[in-house]
Amino acid sequence: MTRPTGPVTGETTPGAMLAPADCQLFRDALARVPAAVVVVATDGPAGLGGYTATAFTSVSDDPPTVLVCLNRKSAQTAIFRENRVFSVNMLAAEDRAVADDFAGFTRLSAPERFEKATWSRGASGAPMLAGARVSLDCEIAEMKPVATHNVLIGRVVGITIEPPREGEPEVLLYHDRRYREI
Repeated sequence: MTRPTGPVTGETTPGAMLAPADCQLFRDALARVPAAVVVVATDGPAGLGGYTATAFTSVSDDPPTVLVCLNRKSAQTAIFRENRVFSVNMLAAEDRAVADDFAGFTRLSAPERFEKATWSRGASGAPMLAGARVSLDCEIAEMKPVATHNVLIGRVVGITIEPPREGEPEVLLYHDRRYREI
C-alpha cells in the first residue's frame, strides 16, 4: 500500500459519495464484505440451541478467544446465557442447507435443526458439527449487550480442523446477500 504524498484535502474519492450513516446504508455496506458462514451451537441445562452467523471474529490468541454476535431479540439468547458454552463451526461449501436450517429459513425448531446433521461433543459439552472446516469449542467468558445484539466472548478450549481439499470449493461465504464458495 502506498501512502498518499499530498496533503489530505477532506475531499472524497472521485466517483464516491460520502453519505451519512444510517441503519440501511450500514447493512448495505457490510453486505459487501465477504464473511465466513458459521453455525454457533450450544447445549446444556437450557437445552440445544444454535444459529447461523457471519458476525464472528478472533479476539486474541493468548488465551485463544473469539467473539460472536447474537441478536438480543432472539429466543436463543436465554439458552446461550444459561448453558455458558458454545461452538463456532465454519461451514463447508456444501453446507448451505445447514446454514439455512440454523438461520431459521426452514422454520425448524432449535432441536430439529440438529437432527439433519452429525454432531459430536466438545470438551465443554457444546455440540461440534462433523465436517465443519473448523470447529472451536468455547466457554462463555462474557456476554455483553451492545446496541441490538449480545456479544458473546468465548474462551476457546478445543479446536478441530479439517484437512484442506485440493481443487474444490472448501468454505461457505456470504457476500452481497447470497452464499458463495471458495
